[in-house]
Amino acid sequence: MPPGETQKIVDDAIALIAGEKIDFSHVTLDHAPLPEFSKRVYEIVRTIPIGHTLTYGDIAKKLGDVSLSREVGQAMGRNPTPVIMPCHRVVAASGKTGGFSAPGGVDTKMQLLSIERRHGNHAPTLFDSDDAFRYAAKKG
Repeated sequence: MPPGETQKIVDDAIALIAGEKIDFSHVTLDHAPLPEFSKRVYEIVRTIPIGHTLTYGDIAKKLGDVSLSREVGQAMGRNPTPVIMPCHRVVAASGKTGGFSAPGGVDTKMQLLSIERRHGNHAPTLFDSDDAFRYAAKKG
């Protein structure tokens, strides 16, 4: 069995997958070995509330240059701690989901968004007209 805080993170991840509202913002992540750009992206991503999304372009804009959208997507693809670092809350401006590097890929991303959306007080999202999201929300 993992030690204290690590076991809590494991238990919380299991609870999230089971449909509970779980906030990982308290978890300390060591980004020291990561590129400076990724650190800046991840700092923004960790501020996205449960049940909400931002686009790659939104994050690029917060970084000061909307043309960095592709680089934001690449940083998301290299995220070493999916779910704890909520890259699943980052979507494409086209209304598409974008990718997801964790096991299960986009299906996992959609399931996480569906679970979180049930727990959030939020405005409509890019997924409101997405058949896959409505299906995932009904299944969840």
